[in-house]
Amino acid sequence: MVTVSENILGSTLRNNLLAITRTQRGLDVATLRLATGLKVNSAIDNPQNFFTAQSLDNRAFDLIRLLDKIDLSTKTIEEAIHGTEALSQLLDQADAVVTTTKEELELGLTFPDLTSVVEEEKTFNPPTLSELITAAAPVAYYRLNETSGTTAFEATGNPNVSDAIYTSGATPGGAPLYLNGASPSAQFDGIDDHIDVPDSVDINLSASPNRTIELVFNADDVTGRQVLYEEGATVNGFAIYLDNDILYLTAEDDNGTNRFADVNINSNDIAGIRIQPGQSYHVSMFFDQANGRIRGFLDGEFLGEELVLSEPFPPHSGDIGIGAANQGVQFHDGESGVNNGFNFAGRISDVAIYDRNLSDIELQQHADALNPTQSLAYVNTDYDNIINQIDDIVEDAKFLGINLLSNDDLTVDFNENRTSSITIEGTDLSRRGLGLQRNDFIELDDVNAILDQIEAAKEEVEEYTRSLTNALNVINIRDDQIREQINILEAGADDLTVADQNEEGANLLALQTRQQIA
Repeated sequence: MVTVSENILGSTLRNNLLAITRTQRGLDVATLRLATGLKVNSAIDNPQNFFTAQSLDNRAFDLIRLLDKIDLSTKTIEEAIHGTEALSQLLDQADAVVTTTKEELELGLTFPDLTSVVEEEKTFNPPTLSELITAAAPVAYYRLNETSGTTAFEATGNPNVSDAIYTSGATPGGAPLYLNGASPSAQFDGIDDHIDVPDSVDINLSASPNRTIELVFNADDVTGRQVLYEEGATVNGFAIYLDNDILYLTAEDDNGTNRFADVNINSNDIAGIRIQPGQSYHVSMFFDQANGRIRGFLDGEFLGEELVLSEPFPPHSGDIGIGAANQGVQFHDGESGVNNGFNFAGRISDVAIYDRNLSDIELQQHADALNPTQSLAYVNTDYDNIINQIDDIVEDAKFLGINLLSNDDLTVDFNENRTSSITIEGTDLSRRGLGLQRNDFIELDDVNAILDQIEAAKEEVEEYTRSLTNALNVINIRDDQIREQINILEAGADDLTVADQNEEGANLLALQTRQQIA
């Protein structure tokens, strides 16, 4: 075998070659570190340091994004604080305006000599009767506001109660009986018209511990006996009817040993009221088992009550009749078994039936809801302008759709997991929320009441301003702390990966010298 000695490296030369290679590799590493500023550029360099630094950087980045949201939240609170400061100034101005009127009244001045006080006709529109009835949760509500057809729709949607039928010529689409929330009524001719309401578990086929019935009517004439509403027949039942110009509310329990017969309340006995043709009335009656009584009301005014023994009102069949006796009826002077008799001439609407007793206040509100009321008011135009500006300031005190002065809440998170946060609850600082009303400026007591309202409003605004300021201080403290967190996280990541430029520069110089020597 022949060996070519020129192709064989000696050990000394081979060691020198390896040293040169290591020096070059060191030069490459030092050059990269100086170029990137990092001593750990990838997981290959140092897996533990690389991934730990990456985790620290990621959290720092999440906190930086969180700071952006905190900054926006801070602007929202600052906007609200600016709004409360403006409100305080307006309230001070309002206080001065009202105080001027107070001083004038104390000097004996009266309208029209009061500064900025003007006479104004004021109209009050209460909630409509339909809204009040619906809110009171009747078991059946026949509004009778249809304009055509033969069906009187039951408005509650109660599956236990059926729609009613316009019968024998009773017609929908009659003229409204009141102005506030006006709607058509059912028209009856006084001859053979009525509305037939089928028997129902929730109206008459079950025992009733409590029952309230209400309706609105307007009679074309008041002669004779005319049934407005009846349920039951000749044994047990309720009836609301006219006997000439007197309104009667009658009940009879002919079932069991504790019976009562022909219990009645009429409009003439206590109240001395006689029904006038062409005038709309709201009538209601209720049976109250717990207190053993039947009570009657006309236009919200108490007509009287009759005491009965305390037991549930018994079931009673015979379809319910509106505008006539359907299948028998109870009267104050006895029963009648006539079908479709004692027909009413006029219009009826808003027949509601409840399985509870409406309070005297509720019944008064229902009666008052028929028509708007008008009165003279003496308002201060300067004061009105101020409180109207209060609403404008509140409306404008929003930032990115959030308005803390209009009941919007704001939640500010202080970590990326949303486990640390603060919630700033909004409030209503509008003139309604502050209780600032357009009171009369004609009596000293009224003006003093307005000053009390303004003082209470100022205290509410000041208190909310303090709460906003406290919240803003907390957020600013947490903002500073989060910024320090970010610095610490980034410094920790740098400690694991950033190269020391001086050290790496010295290494590079040493390696270059070594390479030159080699």
